Amino acid sequence: MQNTATAPLGTLLESIDVVVTRTTRVALSRGRRTVTPAGAVTLLYVVSGTLGGDSATSCATDPRSGGRIVARGHVSEFPAGAALFTMGTVPLEFEAQSDAELVVVTVELNETAHRLRRLLPDPLTITDFSRLDPALASLASNMGAGGSPAPVVAAGGGEVVCRLMARTLLVGVLRAWVSAGCAPSGWTARVADPYLDPVLSAIHSDPGGDWSLDALASLGAMSRSAFARRFREVVGSSPGQYITGVRMEDAKRRLSHGATVTQTSRELGYASDEGFSRAFRRHTGVSPSRWE
Repeated sequence: MQNTATAPLGTLLESIDVVVTRTTRVALSRGRRTVTPAGAVTLLYVVSGTLGGDSATSCATDPRSGGRIVARGHVSEFPAGAALFTMGTVPLEFEAQSDAELVVVTVELNETAHRLRRLLPDPLTITDFSRLDPALASLASNMGAGGSPAPVVAAGGGEVVCRLMARTLLVGVLRAWVSAGCAPSGWTARVADPYLDPVLSAIHSDPGGDWSLDALASLGAMSRSAFARRFREVVGSSPGQYITGVRMEDAKRRLSHGATVTQTSRELGYASDEGFSRAFRRHTGVSPSRWE
């Protein structure tokens, strides 16, 4: 019989995919600093040395107890072998406490992985990832080797390899976080929902659609009230708030790739550029015309 606690997690992990936008290998001499970009989904792995930085929630594990969690707390030191995953809610600054080398991978998430924004701490930190998953730590240590900090432009299947490596690392970090006992009690029950999955897929497939509460409830095979209640319980926001968030993330990608404000506004279902601009400014703090 399949374990009901791990089944939803497996479903989520299998459906996660990413597009790699940049892979950078950074060498820092002692005292030098680096900052993760705001608004970007970023994987960071410390290859060597030690970083000091913004306090992050982490969990400590003990190999003598089978690697299970022994303490939770805030850490501000990230030694070699530490892995960090951030949704980019705020930029994170790190300073090398000794000569250090790290791999930084920025990615775009597919629609399923976007649900992680509501389900994970930001940042998610595992200070002993290299011990929990030595094989993936070795993979992470070699990412970007011999490369440059330029955006990923690969030929002959190289881009596919980059994507697979980044996806494998992301899934491995999430699996280690859960298997080490770092996830909150009941977390796995929230990662998949047979009634809401088709609703979320539809929203991400067509962010600019006319998504009324009735239409969404119908997709979820629920009444309006039951749907609204279940959506807030599982996702952590109202359907309207969630749709706006998806539209704004889509808008940032479109604008970054050269789309005009008017084109983006219309394609995302806004009746006017003014209404879109107000929503974008509330979400990002800047006007769409200034987004790069």
